[in-house]
Amino acid sequence: MENLLLMGIDTRPMVNSALKLDYRTFSISYFKTVDFKMPYSEKHVLNQESIISCGRFEDNYSPSKLFELFEDLLHENDNDENHKKYDIDKIVLTTGLNVNDFSGKFKKYRKIVRGNKNTENVENKFKFYNKLKNKFNVPLTFQPVDVGELNEILQQHINNQFILKPIQGSGGLGIFLLNNESCGELKQVDEICQNISLENYILQEYIEGTNVSSSVLSSHDDRKNIINSRLITEHDLCNDSYEYSGNILPLNENSFKMFNDNRTINGINIDELNDEMKNISEDLMKEFGLVGSNGVDYILDNDGELKIIEINPRFQGTYELVENVLGINLLDAHIKACEGEMIDIPNPNQYSVKKIIYARKQVDIGNLNIPNVYDIPYQGVKIEKDQPMVTLISSNKDLETALNDIKIAEEEVYRNID
Repeated sequence: MENLLLMGIDTRPMVNSALKLDYRTFSISYFKTVDFKMPYSEKHVLNQESIISCGRFEDNYSPSKLFELFEDLLHENDNDENHKKYDIDKIVLTTGLNVNDFSGKFKKYRKIVRGNKNTENVENKFKFYNKLKNKFNVPLTFQPVDVGELNEILQQHINNQFILKPIQGSGGLGIFLLNNESCGELKQVDEICQNISLENYILQEYIEGTNVSSSVLSSHDDRKNIINSRLITEHDLCNDSYEYSGNILPLNENSFKMFNDNRTINGINIDELNDEMKNISEDLMKEFGLVGSNGVDYILDNDGELKIIEINPRFQGTYELVENVLGINLLDAHIKACEGEMIDIPNPNQYSVKKIIYARKQVDIGNLNIPNVYDIPYQGVKIEKDQPMVTLISSNKDLETALNDIKIAEEEVYRNID
């Protein structure tokens, strides 16, 4: 039996998949939640059983903390009767790590990572833009060296709306809208730049429209866009931030209409949209030489033009939804694709909906062992303001039923927090 190590911020969904496969599974993660199924061995950074507050993830997480746990794992003997030490045969990474994080004494493990080995031109959003701007449709993007140059760009493109976003990172975190015409005022660029390191940000054209995404499976020789989804951000839910909040799979007329109260399906052919996303996403996998499970985020602007926003060169937030809708083991499919074997992809058999609930104030967690609730914090801990609290997932052949189950679960969550 081979030994598989899963590493990243949250490994819970992948551990669930691994436990159905013929691996001795190890996990190293930032989070461990009530609903985390124990693999052969696991280590985690955030110990909710011995803390009062979970704190702020962005203040507490770093890849180095996971590698400290990795070192512990490598140097301890397992507690079986033979005290046998197991060597790791394969490593699969989730969000929060890439192969370049394996440096120094850990560099030798790069060769057993099942996933992308070089993602610099994808994860650096300005390099990503420069590689695509002459071949694909992407938002206008700049990397200003200082506030003066930033203001010059804004003045030169007075008819465009812009955002400042981190040059690396995902999930819609840390985005600032600079000239929101709906508010009738221009935010003070100088004030924003006092609180950030501008060299870590890009200036990008803001596109009003519908967020959609592709899930793609790739080997070195073949690529399959396996499913598309309606992507949901906090902005869709009438909040001020642009954080990732969930998805609806698959992308069709019903899911496209969600949160589109101000526009209709008229003039948009969903079959053609899905085909366009499929073709572009598969081309992007070839362009960057990506393997395994990867995601592409797009925005369909209000004129019906599709623009590429970014690639997530690893498992996406749709992981469990893809498994629910297609009936596949995505971890197994990912590993096989990295090793040159592409599985057959079935047609979608139902809808699956995901919604992340963020704490909008500091909350005390009660008993959240509720149907359709995942990533459950330990009872009695505090979740800080604007931190993710739980994930809601529901699947059903009827979209309205799935959405109603999400609504019921959300109401029950709020009844069990203070």
